[in-house]
Amino acid sequence: MAEMTFFHYFPRDSLIHRMDARLKLLCMILLSVAATLAGTVTEFAFLTFVLGGAICLARLPVVALLKDMRLFALLILLLVAANAFFVPGRPLPYLSIPGVSQEGLVMGLRFAWRLLLILMVCMVMTGATSLLTFKNVVEWYLRPVPLVPAARVATMMNLTFVLFPVIFDTYAEMRAAQKARCIETRKNIIKRVMFTVAPLLSQTLRKADEIAYAMEARCYTEERTRAVFRTKAQDWVLTAVCLVICLAVALR
Repeated sequence: MAEMTFFHYFPRDSLIHRMDARLKLLCMILLSVAATLAGTVTEFAFLTFVLGGAICLARLPVVALLKDMRLFALLILLLVAANAFFVPGRPLPYLSIPGVSQEGLVMGLRFAWRLLLILMVCMVMTGATSLLTFKNVVEWYLRPVPLVPAARVATMMNLTFVLFPVIFDTYAEMRAAQKARCIETRKNIIKRVMFTVAPLLSQTLRKADEIAYAMEARCYTEERTRAVFRTKAQDWVLTAVCLVICLAVALR
């Protein structure tokens, strides 16, 4: 069985799950904008506290999600290293490393922290919102836009989020199978990468074909019954809080 929990939906009876999905998506966008505009340690820490509280409020498996964050560790390290070595500035005061600047290291850490905040936003949105609800919300927002096929675009975005868990699950299964066959002990890094990339790409394309055939067999059409949303007072309160946070960061 797959061990990945990132980008998966977890049915719970929580305040975040019961929230109107339209306002929930708006809140996630506001928090993402706030994370993009954040520049001080205080703002980053406050946004981390807010998103961490949202994850706990949604009762998501925090330990399992933190384990899955290891997949992004290499990307975060590369991001920090690229800024530390290529951004000019003063050398480090207590640790002199050739080519590493103090300004570059600080900028890299900011980008890494910002990426972590964006990932936390994705955790809350995907963990507390089903894919069908997410598709209906995207279609609802795009419906008033002229010359935009709202149902088609929403379906494409929905299928994209369907394939994300498939890719992570397939990768976890492949890693477990390769570890059982001692493929990780190979010294040739290129062969180790090829043993992972080629099967992963093949499995992903095969799953995409299966989804397309299943939709065609069920006579999928864009003409479907429109979803009905209900908004409560607490939903507007949470949206107002997220709006205040975004404005506070933007107008600091």
